[in-house]
Amino acid sequence: MKSKKTLRGGALVLTVASFIMPLAACSGSSGQRAVATPPTLTTKKGQEPSDPWGIVVPTDDDMTEDAKKLRDLDMSLFVGSPDILNTYYSFDDPTRYYTDWPTKGLAANSDAIYDQAVASYKECIDYLEKLDTSNLSESENRLREDMLFDFQNKMEVYKHHQFIPALNPSSGQQISYPLLMSLIQFKSKSDVDRYLKILEDFYEYFDNAMTIEETRSSMGAGWSDETLDLIIKDCKKMIEDKDVHFMRTTFESRVGALKLSSTESKSFIRKNSELLEEKYFPTYEMLIERLTALKGSSKGNKTMISAPGGKDYYEALFRTKSGTSMTPEEGIKFLQKSIDEIYDTYYPTWKQKGTLFQFGGLSFDEARDWCERFTKEHYPAIGSNTVAVYEVPKEFAESMPPAMYYVSPIDNYTKHQVWVNTGLFEDSRYDMFTIVSHEMYPGHLYQHQYQAETLGNKYQAFAASLPYAEGWAQYSEWRMIQYAPFEQELAQSAWMADLFYSALVSARLSMGVEYEGWDYDRCLTYIKKYGQDDKVMDEYWTRITGSQGYALEYAFGYLFTSEIINTAIEKLDGKVSPEDVITAYLDLGCAPFDALSRDMESYVKEMS
Repeated sequence: MKSKKTLRGGALVLTVASFIMPLAACSGSSGQRAVATPPTLTTKKGQEPSDPWGIVVPTDDDMTEDAKKLRDLDMSLFVGSPDILNTYYSFDDPTRYYTDWPTKGLAANSDAIYDQAVASYKECIDYLEKLDTSNLSESENRLREDMLFDFQNKMEVYKHHQFIPALNPSSGQQISYPLLMSLIQFKSKSDVDRYLKILEDFYEYFDNAMTIEETRSSMGAGWSDETLDLIIKDCKKMIEDKDVHFMRTTFESRVGALKLSSTESKSFIRKNSELLEEKYFPTYEMLIERLTALKGSSKGNKTMISAPGGKDYYEALFRTKSGTSMTPEEGIKFLQKSIDEIYDTYYPTWKQKGTLFQFGGLSFDEARDWCERFTKEHYPAIGSNTVAVYEVPKEFAESMPPAMYYVSPIDNYTKHQVWVNTGLFEDSRYDMFTIVSHEMYPGHLYQHQYQAETLGNKYQAFAASLPYAEGWAQYSEWRMIQYAPFEQELAQSAWMADLFYSALVSARLSMGVEYEGWDYDRCLTYIKKYGQDDKVMDEYWTRITGSQGYALEYAFGYLFTSEIINTAIEKLDGKVSPEDVITAYLDLGCAPFDALSRDMESYVKEMS
């Protein structure tokens, strides 16, 4: 029942501007405002505008004043970064983006930072609402609508930040941060110094994270004992084999590649070893001790909305993770209707032929070549790029998803990074064809670079709305099956079974637990209606109680994306090719599904 679906790169830290993009924020630790003053790109008539952002910037005489204001906000949102680790994964060169390297290695959250974030969201909303929409183009109004939707919901989430987890099982910071640190390239001694600063702040960051978790538990909204055990298990893994720990070996190999003097190399290696002993290993020992002490204190499966402020928090979280303006009640009704329709359609095939299908038995490289070639043949071209593929260390296989795409740096959208978890690939429930089509071609990687190249703004390409991104990536899997030399009925049926049980049913259970107060037995009764039994209930329960809003972005993302695109394809049959319809959808850029549905309807009328 494990899902092949993976997140499009999780946020390194929940900072004042984690709404901007997964690995970036607009407030550094040097006293910047949470939303930096927009850079001025004013040009005189006849002059070419400077373009440090990698996008086409129209000359001012071609723009209305409101359009200029929208452009400046779009550009200012990406100024700055809260800490060094974020900066390494947000920029190739932050000094080109009206900012500089932060002095903080890892920036911890606080009530004051969250309050500042709420004020910044409000400032942005007021700024956008003052714009005259009649002075904006169709694409500019879509950008404005996207920003308003995100800012309003994230502002509400941050008003109730006491519900936001600081630690998570399955690729949480306790696992992902050290892995991200181990991949930082050392191009100079300054990079080494910055790396050591991250390590120096390691204990402080997780000490603060632990305080947040203790507060959540005291409210009755913390993790269950089962989820705490998963995080504790992660922490224990991260301090095994101290003498040959990957935080030692990867550091030493990167320092060695710099070809420094023997004295300089030994000094850096000695400093790294000292910080591992003084900061890194004690961090995990502290986490294990304090997480263990929390066991039994949280009410675990208590309905989130029963706590003060919990209902407002969940409703905003739901809108953010579903990409719609629906209420949770409307979302449940819509989701359940889709579940029943898919089950009635496919259950006869599942019952007769099973749900497991081998999608070609391809290796990662074979699947990558196949999917990239077919994407070039059926989708608009994108420019050349570089893709770094990293393997998750096998000892962390159980703690990481099968694969993960990280959004490229803001100043270099052709530089991509993909993690693959080879430790899971022996499991027959995972296959390279769907993983690559989801994470790379024509999924996340392709969509991100195409829109970074073609959209006239940064926000829609880099803000990474999860329901939009995951909806596209899953729809990409589905479309690629139509092109592949598989037995179509079995392939489609098996793929739909994975979507049904891993995303749709999981999302319904998640909403049941968090919004309606379902307990374990109520969830078990529910899954038995769809042919599942006690053997898989524990895995369902672990997943839905170990992540807020589990699978919502996958379930609602796919349902809305497929409905919008397929409806347009059906209505324009014989007039426009399916590939042209898909391109038109991509060209709209990221936006709430309500806006995308409306604008695709306009496209259908125009092309009819």
